[in-house]
Amino acid sequence: MPSKLNTDKLRDIKSSSLSACPECDLLMDTREQVKEGYVSECPRCSYTLEHPVRLSIRHNFFCVIIGLIFYFPAMLLPIMNFTMIGTTRAMSILDALRTLVMTGNMGIATLFLITLVLIPLLKMILIIFITTRIYYHAQTHYLAASFKWYNAIKSWGMLDIFMLSLLVAAIKLSDDAELLPGLGLYAFVTLLLSSALQTQLLNKKLLWRLIERHGN
Repeated sequence: MPSKLNTDKLRDIKSSSLSACPECDLLMDTREQVKEGYVSECPRCSYTLEHPVRLSIRHNFFCVIIGLIFYFPAMLLPIMNFTMIGTTRAMSILDALRTLVMTGNMGIATLFLITLVLIPLLKMILIIFITTRIYYHAQTHYLAASFKWYNAIKSWGMLDIFMLSLLVAAIKLSDDAELLPGLGLYAFVTLLLSSALQTQLLNKKLLWRLIERHGN
């Protein structure tokens, strides 16, 4: 008859290998590692749990580099040029932030600054720090803390919400003003696509395993 100590140890090992589906909260045994090219799905709701891709760390790094290249043009260059009553004005993201501050909308300006300017940049910096340390097998601290920070702030980036608001504004102003896209709009769209692709390629389970191997 097994001792109580062995039974408790077996129960702890079994519970540590269980994880919940993000979609339906079904508990599943995740001890087996999913091979590259295969897809792990939830048996209840068919949610994709893991889809390992060869060289996913390198691809994720390149997506972030592309995002960084287009980040500053997206923030500084004019997003939209609009002409109304004979007056033409170019508006960039930083111009919109400055206008919010000058008109006294400090709460909206703060939310705008955090969600649209700071968090996308911080996400890319964290991913570059994590992926470079893992890819080059560099023993370092703060990998686990950096990835926890990334997961905590990733839902606060609102690039897609801003893009949607631009489309709504363009539709409402189309009858009263002449709108022309600026270079910043193309840079912003590229930044948005690279951010979406980076999120799609991110393999959380693989990164956690590599973080455990290379340091915390």
